[in-house]
Amino acid sequence: MVIDPLPDEAVRAPVRTARLRSLGVSRRDVDGPLWQPVAHGVRGWSGLDPFDPDVRIRALVESQPAGVVLGGWMALRASGLTGMDGRTGPGADRLVPGLVHVGPDGRTRPRPLLHVDRGELDPDEILEIDGMLVLVPTAAVVGIARRYGTEEGLVAADAAWRAGMTDRQLLRRCVAGLPGARGVRAARQVVELADPRAVSAPESRLRYVWVIEAGLPVPLVNPTVLDADGFVAGEPDLLDPEAAFAGEYDGAHHRGAAQQTRDNSREEGLEGLNLTVGKATSVDLWPRRAHLVRRLVTGHRRGLGRDRRRDRFQIQVRPRAWAG
Repeated sequence: MVIDPLPDEAVRAPVRTARLRSLGVSRRDVDGPLWQPVAHGVRGWSGLDPFDPDVRIRALVESQPAGVVLGGWMALRASGLTGMDGRTGPGADRLVPGLVHVGPDGRTRPRPLLHVDRGELDPDEILEIDGMLVLVPTAAVVGIARRYGTEEGLVAADAAWRAGMTDRQLLRRCVAGLPGARGVRAARQVVELADPRAVSAPESRLRYVWVIEAGLPVPLVNPTVLDADGFVAGEPDLLDPEAAFAGEYDGAHHRGAAQQTRDNSREEGLEGLNLTVGKATSVDLWPRRAHLVRRLVTGHRRGLGRDRRRDRFQIQVRPRAWAG
């Protein structure tokens, strides 16, 4: 018996049920174990991971009527920012809802993993990518800040600027066109705090806690600290030169013995130059955030009160890429 191969379109990404039938897949097979429901009226081949961010994006697009525009993390990922994977939390174990812009007359209703925006969009802020309508990166970042707040907006802005998709000038221009709009205060904070020198989302979150929650001065991001002889002592994630206080995020990759050894050596080197180092983990950024705020404030205060005659450090700051 000759078995017809499955159409590539049917197994590559989620497909509308009606489309599967038009490709020659029988109703019995569509309803069987070979395809799993991934959205209303949409099936995915059983080999697909329904939690994969690209699968989630395509499933959402397939389930929506024509004209719906992707926003939020999905728009940024569709534009090539693969670091936006739709996950968050201390173990990256929480799914971030997708955001769609449907206009004032859109009939799409929100669901637990689907948020809906009914505001008007500027046609110049919409792109078509792989058959999907998406917000341009700058508008997507501003939309994230307005809807989800300064912290999430900062994570998105740092990542998009780091990838060369936006800059402060573009963000500022976008926000200027939204006077009095809902959430615009958070968007303005993001414009001023965004920095492409942050290399990860947790670093961006740590800077948010440092500035917004702990009320400390805006720090340098990943500066190079040199000793008195000009040798590199380290590049702390955050640094307030006045307080000689550095902030470091320790991710999961810091748990290995080799990395811990390098971290300890670097930290001892910085402290030997009369800097104070405060460290944070994913647990600090989530369930223990209040404790982190107190530690940052205490460390900063300690640094301001140090014996400055013992300072032995110099600082170099690399230029912002694509600075606006």
